[in-house]
Amino acid sequence: MFPSGPAQVHTDAALFPAGAGVPVKQELSVLPEDLARALFITGRAPYDRAKHGRSSAYEWCHRVAVLPAYLSWSDDPVPRITRTDLAHELDPSEKGMLSYTLGQAMCQIFAERQLFVRFFMHVARYASAYKLTFAPGQSRADFFGELTDGGYVVAEAKGRSGRLTRGLCEAMEEQKRTIKTIKGEAPKIVYASAVHFPLPRGPMHLLAIDPDEAALRAVDLPVDPDLHVLAYYTPFLDAFAHQEPLILGDYVVASFAALGVTLGLLVPVLQRVERAARRHETAGLRDDILRLLARHRPRLERTLYRDGTLFAADWTIPEDRRRPGRWDSALLPDLLHEAFRNMNEEEDWRAAPVEEGDLDWRNLPSARGYVPGIFPQSGLL
Repeated sequence: MFPSGPAQVHTDAALFPAGAGVPVKQELSVLPEDLARALFITGRAPYDRAKHGRSSAYEWCHRVAVLPAYLSWSDDPVPRITRTDLAHELDPSEKGMLSYTLGQAMCQIFAERQLFVRFFMHVARYASAYKLTFAPGQSRADFFGELTDGGYVVAEAKGRSGRLTRGLCEAMEEQKRTIKTIKGEAPKIVYASAVHFPLPRGPMHLLAIDPDEAALRAVDLPVDPDLHVLAYYTPFLDAFAHQEPLILGDYVVASFAALGVTLGLLVPVLQRVERAARRHETAGLRDDILRLLARHRPRLERTLYRDGTLFAADWTIPEDRRRPGRWDSALLPDLLHEAFRNMNEEEDWRAAPVEEGDLDWRNLPSARGYVPGIFPQSGLL
């Protein structure tokens, strides 16, 4: 189903600014955990425990579970993402929901990999968390995020269970920008992306298009950078509230064994986010997080995600796990184990000092035994 290596997603891009450096044709390398992470961090739900309770945890579990249910890695010389037989048995409405879900995940991966966007999240989640409202009849894009070199990106995600029609491609090219400004400035890039399957049993493709002009009724999005960052990381606080958190190296992790997913966050980042959420110390949050990430960036870029998050997925075929040497050659566990060894040996890799009144995440028990996607289940080596 899901081997340890990445699959290649053929991607076409059009009308992007020359300075964006986006190739017209390319292959995006995608791991299972990349898709799981993208769906987790871009979800619409605001993850407000007081409002939704445990339902918010079930909501992201529902979205992530579609990946091992309906996707597989093909056996071609170049691994591709294809749909399972179960996916082909879905009715048209169900196929549409699957395509929509994949469209959201690939929209995030494209933004992060090709446009170097950070803190990419759903507009609805930010708007709901901070009581932003829009006039009746005003449409808006799905996602926004911050370019690492300054400015914002806005994105609209689409998905089709079959081939893209000429009409949809033309509509994407002519689509007007529905968000005029973010924090008073015009977004540098506004694009629409669509996941599609040109052949019924063929691999998944991605098309991304950057339209030119703003619509007459485009909206202004008054984003506070500190609240934006808090909303981005809040889902991790919710996950830790609904599943026992553990310490793994310098990460706090939560393992959802039934889903085969482990997620985590760097301890110093988590401490600062938790302080902002619990003690309302949001002033300077964005700059504090960026400083923490910059301090640890060399190792993050080699092993994990540059926003300090950790995601791992264990969606391999059981027989494949039993193959001799399977786990010795698995890329992610090797990288993580080496990273955690180095983290504990180097003086500059330490959690921020715990202030009075803070939760000390370092006092959590260590992750042992089966950690999906990182430590294999006993008896399957």
